[in-house]
Amino acid sequence: MTGKWKRGLAVVSSAMVLAGILAGCGSNTSGSSGGNQAAASNNSGGSGSNSAGSGSSSGSTSQVIQIDENQDFAHLDPALAYDTGDWEIVPQVMYNQLITYAPQSTKLVGDLATSWTVSPDGKTYTFKLRKGVTFWNGDPVTAQNFIDEFQRILTKSLNSPAVGFIDPAIVGADAYYNGKAKTISGITAPDPYTLKIQLTTPEAYFLDVLAMPFFSPVDMSYINKIGNKAFDHSAMGTGPFELASYTQGKELILKKNPHFYNPEYPKLDEIDIYINSNEEASALKFKQGTSAFISWNQNIDSADFVSMMNDPQYKNDFYKQPLVAVYYLALDMKPTSPIQNKLVRQAINMAIDKKKLVQLQNGRAEVANQILPPAMPGYNQNLPANVNYPYDPQKAKELLKQAGYPNGFTVDMLITSDSTTAKLAQSIQNDLAQIGITVNLKPENSASYLQDAMDHKYPITYTAWFQDFPDPYDFLSVLLSTDQIASGNNMAAYSNPTVDKELAAAAVMPNGQARYDKYTQIQNQILADAPWVPLYYPVQYAVVQPWIKGFYMNPVLLDPLWNLSVAPH
Repeated sequence: MTGKWKRGLAVVSSAMVLAGILAGCGSNTSGSSGGNQAAASNNSGGSGSNSAGSGSSSGSTSQVIQIDENQDFAHLDPALAYDTGDWEIVPQVMYNQLITYAPQSTKLVGDLATSWTVSPDGKTYTFKLRKGVTFWNGDPVTAQNFIDEFQRILTKSLNSPAVGFIDPAIVGADAYYNGKAKTISGITAPDPYTLKIQLTTPEAYFLDVLAMPFFSPVDMSYINKIGNKAFDHSAMGTGPFELASYTQGKELILKKNPHFYNPEYPKLDEIDIYINSNEEASALKFKQGTSAFISWNQNIDSADFVSMMNDPQYKNDFYKQPLVAVYYLALDMKPTSPIQNKLVRQAINMAIDKKKLVQLQNGRAEVANQILPPAMPGYNQNLPANVNYPYDPQKAKELLKQAGYPNGFTVDMLITSDSTTAKLAQSIQNDLAQIGITVNLKPENSASYLQDAMDHKYPITYTAWFQDFPDPYDFLSVLLSTDQIASGNNMAAYSNPTVDKELAAAAVMPNGQARYDKYTQIQNQILADAPWVPLYYPVQYAVVQPWIKGFYMNPVLLDPLWNLSVAPH
């Protein structure tokens, strides 16, 4: 990385994410699998009692659904789309990528690429592209359309958050980004349906990077006609749904793409998305049978969630997905407070009752004891005792005394300004008070919070990281390497030269158990230094009408809109 900012898909820069996690109680119900666009299968979703459906009369099989979105879409331009709202409709809905993830899996499968090869040295990727794919306006998709998108991402004026994923990873990317070259030398098209990408060093996770929506093919003739600014709200994609209309702040309508490369998809004719931040109103629409589901698109109001989970009419319509994410306290290691003392950081780790944090969320989380989430390769099922910090307030007091703070101290903690976050932060505040540490909570709104967190303004920051892609590099290197302090990703200002060296070595190792074992060892070293307090792993819930078929929850992607259909009801 070259200091360009890179963040996780849902890094906590808004209260919305936190509020969604705190919305209700737990469930053991899970959905069944669906299919992907290239290899079709269409299994049904959750079961449950029948209710009125999709805003239509009973018995209707109209393939039109309505859903609410809790906030307006920030970007429809794939080069800019980088939050959960955007990812609901940009990847696999309006745009396709070279490769994607199989349903309910982290396995990569072809999308617009029919096959690919990797050179023995791990630095050259060659993709064979699907023929006959077109944009919605009929323009054909070739390798040049992918090259165009890479060039757009590396155009400084566009300010794409994807830059850090490919510069300096791709040969010639940095020269193009800095205006020293007119093309990206490491990306070529030997023929219209072959794309070749050369890397500066091997990256075991590079295919996962390419599965992100940033790297979708784009129609430059369309973009040049309307301009980048208009393109951000007027899409021209290849996906199963076309953008029919979009009234910002109000509604977005998607209609079936009749020329989609796989004629079996989509099942639906239309999806009507309404911007509605009122969780109670969205829950009412679901109960009335108007909304098809509440999932990533909208939070479930706490009271409604609890009542629905206990209502025979709805309790079997819930789906559950542990997220590849972690909420944590970043303990800033700059020499500005007692936090710089490792014994103090270890004491804080042992003073917090994480089970209570899970209880406050009514079970919608799991206690965290390490950086990597359970679904991430490298997760350690059996942490060594010296890096596993159990809840032990008495031991925490002893560590504080050893550190030279027998009477504790006062410290500030940055949090987001929503009421739900405050509940968790107050619990942490009370726990630390029991060992003599007085915590002053510093709530801030989204924009101020993120900037202050990245600027290391406070000794402790309550934050989170959600995966960009399922590889331990995306947690350990991005969040805890020295070169990520300046970018703001390393909110703990953690710096360990040995860890940096090992992370650099792991990044270029071939995928396999040896690489994951190295990440496990690296994580153990980081945990011994205690720059974080891992708090909990969030769990996402969805409630889906029983007449919606093909729904499932993903460990990587969001709701499978392309796979849904409406059954007679």
